[in-house]
Amino acid sequence: MRPVPEYSEYKVARPPGSARWLSATALLVLFSGGAGLMSPSAQDKTFMVAVVILVALIVAGTAWLVRLLYYRGSVHNADFYYQLVAYEQQQWWVQHRQPLWLREGLLLGPAGTRSVDWLRVLNREQRPPEEKKEGDGSALRLPQISTTDVAEREKRLAELLVIEWQKQRSDKKLPSPLRCYWQGNAISWQAFRAQMAVTFPEIVLPAWPEPWQGEASLAEIAIDLADAEPDDTMLIAGCQVVAALPGNARPVGESAALWLAGRNGPVQLTRGETFSPEQGDILLTVFSRVLEQSELKAPPEACMLFSLPGIEALMSSGWDVTQHLQDANWGDIGDMDALIVLSLAAIYAAHHQQPCGWIARDPMNTLATGIVKPDGKRQ
Repeated sequence: MRPVPEYSEYKVARPPGSARWLSATALLVLFSGGAGLMSPSAQDKTFMVAVVILVALIVAGTAWLVRLLYYRGSVHNADFYYQLVAYEQQQWWVQHRQPLWLREGLLLGPAGTRSVDWLRVLNREQRPPEEKKEGDGSALRLPQISTTDVAEREKRLAELLVIEWQKQRSDKKLPSPLRCYWQGNAISWQAFRAQMAVTFPEIVLPAWPEPWQGEASLAEIAIDLADAEPDDTMLIAGCQVVAALPGNARPVGESAALWLAGRNGPVQLTRGETFSPEQGDILLTVFSRVLEQSELKAPPEACMLFSLPGIEALMSSGWDVTQHLQDANWGDIGDMDALIVLSLAAIYAAHHQQPCGWIARDPMNTLATGIVKPDGKRQ
């Protein structure tokens, strides 16, 4: 969990003690008066004593005034310092909860390729896909791809992602994205890029994309889109086919996802929060911060996730972490769980017009979690 920046306490000067200053002034007056009386050269000792006492009072008063001004100046500087601290922390929170919008997206998996398929899955109106024997193991596969070679399937899946996107989106042309993030290997990216050049010739993609790094990538995208033009976008995509191996506890799967992020769209999300026990994070505190980041008072009714063995505290988090477990619909999906649960949360939020949570493993932390909201500008 990213900590709120903390600053050292400003050391304020102690206020001048009235009793001490009065005592010191009285002693100074007595000493000065005594010195005046003992002066042998003074012709009018009464006048001399009065002058000496007056000078002593002026000196003591001036010293007290300087000390009081020093204290008041210290208090003023402390107030200004804490105003700057509050401003810096406020700016940190503004950046930390900076939203981004998903303009459009696509999710491919063994249980479907369209949003209506995933809505049936989320509403439990569709049975999980059937396992198929593959080598010495079992797998959940998309029926649209016939080859059994894992590397070839991954290339075909990357191409299918582009083809299905073209089928499901409008005819409106798109500008080239400012940046591209990819979850997957270089071969599948090149297959995706080549198919994009054929299907969307107006879009120019880089030879090498940015690697998808979960919450860290969401943070970069949100910050950069905040200063972008209204029509600017960033492309987030990925695909992976997991090879079936003997002894797997569950079937392996395959998946592909694509989002077009921008400054407007049907759903909104923030970077989310991360949980790392090694850094001293407390899970309940992380979930509380997620609500604060998304400006919600209560956990969302739905939360998309895959099972996360070893994190028993999830069950006492106050979030519903059992209703939308996705293991049966996908199998072992490798490193694609974040893109999948984020996509499902976006589909749920857009259709039901209510917030939806997500929890996933994170490349740099134990897990990341956040909330997708429908059209955040109206929240």
